[in-house]
Amino acid sequence: MAEFPDHPFWDFSLEVYMSDGVGPACLELQDAHELDVNVLLFCMWVGASGRGALTGEQMETVAGAVHEWHEDIVRVLRALRTRMKGGMAHAPAELAESLRQRIQKTEIDCEHTEQLMLAGAVELPVEENRSPDARLSDAVSNTSAYFRTFAGDVSARDRTNIALMLAVAFRDLSGVAVETACGNLS
Repeated sequence: MAEFPDHPFWDFSLEVYMSDGVGPACLELQDAHELDVNVLLFCMWVGASGRGALTGEQMETVAGAVHEWHEDIVRVLRALRTRMKGGMAHAPAELAESLRQRIQKTEIDCEHTEQLMLAGAVELPVEENRSPDARLSDAVSNTSAYFRTFAGDVSARDRTNIALMLAVAFRDLSGVAVETACGNLS
């Protein structure tokens, strides 16, 4: 089995997603809009890492690079795992749960693969001297572009969930700065 290469986007995603309350916020955004949480995290990482704001063309390239993989692999595994939650009639409960856990591990590996695909989809050089405020602004811009293109309008609840994610991604900035920046989500 091949080993996954180290990548700062994966590290960023784990840090953000595993933070208190972020997992449920991501799932709520995913369920409400059928968003690809990996693309959403990528939008934030691009800004946070100093890679700037994505153009509309870059956003389409990024989303297109993983669309088939996400739809045909990740979502299918997720649906199967979810279906098995709580057991299946006539299947031994212990075996079914063990299989469900293996499917979850495979699903996470497929998400990891998707993130590597995203990271390789467009060339985005790092601007080392980009200020934290500018990076936050870029992350908000990228997130807005993703919503506009693929999910529609940002509701007040969406804004709250996105603000939670960005507060984790930008721990060094004040909550007020993040809330103010999230006011620019459209």
